[in-house]
Amino acid sequence: MILFPFIDIHTHKTGIDDGTVTVRNLLPGDAIPTFNGKNFYSIGLHPWKIGSEKEDNERMLMMEDALEFDHVIFVGECGLDKLAETGFDEQMRAFNAQAFMAEEYQKPLIIHCVKAWNEVVELHKKNKPSVPWIFHGYNGSVELTQQLSERNFLFSFGQMLFRETAKAVDSFKILPLEKIFFETDEYEENIEIIFQKGAALKDIPVEDIKVAVWENFNRIENVSFSV
Repeated sequence: MILFPFIDIHTHKTGIDDGTVTVRNLLPGDAIPTFNGKNFYSIGLHPWKIGSEKEDNERMLMMEDALEFDHVIFVGECGLDKLAETGFDEQMRAFNAQAFMAEEYQKPLIIHCVKAWNEVVELHKKNKPSVPWIFHGYNGSVELTQQLSERNFLFSFGQMLFRETAKAVDSFKILPLEKIFFETDEYEENIEIIFQKGAALKDIPVEDIKVAVWENFNRIENVSFSV
């Protein structure tokens, strides 16, 4: 019997649990550890970290160096946040630049979005990306989720699934398995706990959801690792 790994597509934790594949978020300029078979990385300029155009261009050049590594598999997290103190115009410019970078390197885009859904959708319509765009830490309404799903966005869920009144719970329930991922982000517990919660919400065995996420990960990234 094949034992499929848990997959954590967005984390800030440095440790790797046995049986877990991780995608750890890095900032431009961070050191990139050697690949050991299950430690993947994303690199991006977060909207909270936006500075001047000159500063951001320098950071995005660092990103390009990092994206040359095969185990740096996602661009992001990047995106738009209307509650951030950074300038929104520069957020838009930097996000659009990183979206183009994702296309150039053919690596999926991990998106942080706060109160800027319309802007992200408009950029998606304009850019017509060939790589997946994935909302991380997703907590949108069912209506929004249906609209985004129709546009082929993907969704990563984390600790919001444990809040009974969170919009993420109902949205997660209506999404097909091929649209979902899980993440710990800054959640202290193991990713296995989130998989268990997702399986309970879908009323399916944990192993079924592990297989689905494993297939999703391989489909969007075309990576290979032992199971």
